Amino acid sequence: MQIHLDQKDVTIIGKDLLEYAETLSEALGMDTLSIQEEMKSGDLNHLIITFNHYFSDYIELLDSDHRMSS
Repeated sequence: MQIHLDQKDVTIIGKDLLEYAETLSEALGMDTLSIQEEMKSGDLNHLIITFNHYFSDYIELLDSDHRMSS
């Protein structure tokens, strides 16, 4: 599955990724609160890297035409 993130609206990216993380971690039996706390413990780049760490096997983050690397 691919998720396209609108880089023009960075304020919504973090919120969206936290919601995806909640849904995915619950479905996969992961510790949702721990993952979300880790994601929120830094800036937006840290949040994206942490999301990719846990969920890159299931979700590919894209910004416009490019893959967002971890």
